[in-house]
Amino acid sequence: TGEGADEFLAGYDIFKESKIRRFWAQSPDSKFRHLLLKRLYPDIAGLSKNGASLLSAFFREDLTAVTRPDYSHAIRWRNNRRSCRFFSPEVRQGANQDLNGMIESQIHPKFRGWDSLSQAQYLEIKIFLSQYLLSSQGDRMAMAHGVEGRYPFLDYRLVSFCSRLPAQLKLRGLTEKFLLKQVGRKWLPQEVWQRPKRPYRAPIHRSFFNAAEPDYVREVLSPEALKRTGLFNPAAVGSLVAKARQGGALGETDDMALAGIISTQLLHYQFIENFKMPAPISENDLLKVCVGAEMALS
Repeated sequence: TGEGADEFLAGYDIFKESKIRRFWAQSPDSKFRHLLLKRLYPDIAGLSKNGASLLSAFFREDLTAVTRPDYSHAIRWRNNRRSCRFFSPEVRQGANQDLNGMIESQIHPKFRGWDSLSQAQYLEIKIFLSQYLLSSQGDRMAMAHGVEGRYPFLDYRLVSFCSRLPAQLKLRGLTEKFLLKQVGRKWLPQEVWQRPKRPYRAPIHRSFFNAAEPDYVREVLSPEALKRTGLFNPAAVGSLVAKARQGGALGETDDMALAGIISTQLLHYQFIENFKMPAPISENDLLKVCVGAEMALS
């Protein structure tokens, strides 16, 4: 699979966002620099034509705070905090710790001396790659079906090589993975290696709320089930569910929250509420297994 290419060769839009914002921050009152944001997200219909004011308002927040170590990711993290409204008061209180200094305590000692792209890549790799992309989205899904992944872009020699590359060979202007595209053009047709990058999209709420809504969805999202779990606010989740059932448009953050709520409720139902330990194997049965294995090997 291709995991690692976007991280180590600067393929994600978040790297372009940071580059544009830093350029914009050099002249915050410019009427034109923020328009570069319209070149991002070609997959979002109408945004490049009609969304200039929306993009400007969204990405202007803390625009000039370029010395912050989390400058590249702060806006994304702040936007996703909206999902916290779905948690129960007890969970929110437990998670409401002082975050000041948390990023600084985890970054590499030489972080401040790196160029801005390397800083953004470091945060993406350290926080997102192994804990989420390779684990939750990759290894768990593959191994659950008996498939073991191979990740050529995570070969330690390639990672070391990419980490020493100058920024312009990874993100040239707003062309992501520039060096990789130059290599790929030898073997790939132009319409492939020049194809605009598009993120993975899944019709999340439409997969659960449709004419054939699964029974388990109604069960795990019922107020009673949410109260038993104690992790989510039944009223807030109920409003989200009602909107999804009515066919209303959900934003990406709410879509992700919905998937997280359903997954967590299912996890609680299967492995906490209704988990049954397998019966212990008897010594006699264990002896039979060992004898059978020995005979098979002989």
